[in-house]
Amino acid sequence: MLKPTDILKAEILIVDDEAPNLILLERSLRNAGYTSITATMNPFKVNELHRLNHYDLILLDIRMPGMDGFQVMESLKKTDTDDFFPPILVITAEPGHKEQALGAGAKDFITKPFELIEVLTRVHNMLETQLLRKEIEDHKEDNPALSNVIQRNIRKIIKVRQKAVREQSLQDRIANAMTAYSGSMLFFYVHIAWFLVWFVLNSGHLGITPFDPYPYGFLTMVVSLEAIFLATFVLISQNLLAKEAERLTDLGLQTGLLTEHELTRVLQMLRAIQLKIGINNDDDSNLADCDLVMETKPEDVLAEIERLQRRAAKKKMKTI
Repeated sequence: MLKPTDILKAEILIVDDEAPNLILLERSLRNAGYTSITATMNPFKVNELHRLNHYDLILLDIRMPGMDGFQVMESLKKTDTDDFFPPILVITAEPGHKEQALGAGAKDFITKPFELIEVLTRVHNMLETQLLRKEIEDHKEDNPALSNVIQRNIRKIIKVRQKAVREQSLQDRIANAMTAYSGSMLFFYVHIAWFLVWFVLNSGHLGITPFDPYPYGFLTMVVSLEAIFLATFVLISQNLLAKEAERLTDLGLQTGLLTEHELTRVLQMLRAIQLKIGINNDDDSNLADCDLVMETKPEDVLAEIERLQRRAAKKKMKTI
């Protein structure tokens, strides 16, 4: 179910070559509660920005130097990916551009000088329509055995990973591609075929003068250089994975701390209610009330783990 907060979190891009209009629109949207807003005065960056962020709405000026709004929409259409073309709200000072803009793919338009109330209303309506359409599309093949909360969390995790992949630099993408290829069976088969051909050509049985006779010194050098480069690519990919794992670990730690804090507060309230109405806990319980309602500090847990590890290490040294 679409919530008002979902609309305010939608990805919005503002494209206008006039700085005052850009600042006014961005400031107005932020004052209205929208949090994910990107603004640019360079129309040539629109395609790349949308590829990285998948905007839910683009506010697009028509008259811009170098590349007008119609050319921007044409550029977005040429990108051959599913559902790439976003809803576009055209902003123009010439009413005559209306039919041409709608024919080029725009969903609505606003005439300059615009009124902020009209802009905010049209932005809200277009975002609501777009997000509802995306929600229906996303949920039409949902597994009925899973709850909506699980489905939503799965989608959030996938979106986070996809965004991380999109934000990778060209060097990182090359390193990941090389690591994936070197870890595949195709890489193994190519090298088997390469080595066999190399051995046959240098055996002298085909009437060809060996260019790298046994013990294949040139082949050894080539393979050694290849191993150095592949090891570098693997290390780069591992560093990227380590950064991503660190982010997820931090997220898990924050979630765990928040959960522990909330549960502690709930238990404290339950204990106060028990005392108020005179209910006693089971005497056979393994956990005392004070253990349950005590808030656990992570730094204290880590310090205790280190203390016990040092004590265990000392005992091990004594036995040796």
